Amino acid sequence: MNIMKQTIIKKQIALFIAILCLLAVSPVMAISQHTTDTSSSLLADKFVGGWSYTVEGAPEGYKKGLLVIVKEGDSYKVQVQTGGGTILGDNVKVSGSTISFDVMVEGGKVAVSLTAKGATITGKSTSSEGSYTIKGEKTISMD
Repeated sequence: MNIMKQTIIKKQIALFIAILCLLAVSPVMAISQHTTDTSSSLLADKFVGGWSYTVEGAPEGYKKGLLVIVKEGDSYKVQVQTGGGTILGDNVKVSGSTISFDVMVEGGKVAVSLTAKGATITGKSTSSEGSYTIKGEKTISMD
């Protein structure tokens, strides 16, 4: 009987240790999965980062610059850095591979529409002064 009692106690201890191991591993797995999901969504975002761009035929001071795009929650924020300073984008919208936004340049509204494909971005800006072609390359990446 003493041997049976020892066997039962050993089985209970083994079961207790197995339950403890499962409880310890479950939160680690959940955190690991959450981290992987968050990281992959950031890496998969085609717009987030810094883009060096040029604008064909634009006035001096606006021919080249840096476009910085960040994502906060479900929305995007755009900052355009030119030789003349920094301009924040308004009405930022994303549809598929295209991002569009408005900026105010010297008192006039400029509508910008850009399409991202890999590490390049192309599109145009439209204002009362006309339309200009924009080309850029990703120079700052979240990858």
